[in-house]
Amino acid sequence: LGITKIDRFISMSDMKYDAIVASGIKIVERVPIPPELIPKDAQVEIAAKVHVGYHGGDAYKIPTADELKGVTGRAANEYN
Repeated sequence: LGITKIDRFISMSDMKYDAIVASGIKIVERVPIPPELIPKDAQVEIAAKVHVGYHGGDAYKIPTADELKGVTGRAANEYN
C-alpha cells in the first residue's frame, strides 16, 4: 500500500503497534483512548489490559494486582 508513517496511532494495543512497527511503518505518536470515553462496564477490561501491557500513556497508570481487585463495572441489574 505504500504506507511508511502513521502520524497519530489511536489504539492502546501493543500487539497492533508491534505488528505495524515490525512491518517497517513508523508511528510518530500513540494516542490512548481518553478515560472519559470508556464506558463504566468496560473499566474492568481496560484496567486488565493496561495491567498486562496496553499503552495508556499518561492517561492511565498501571494498576497493581490489588488495585485490579477493586475495579468494577456495571451491576447485572443495570443492563437494559
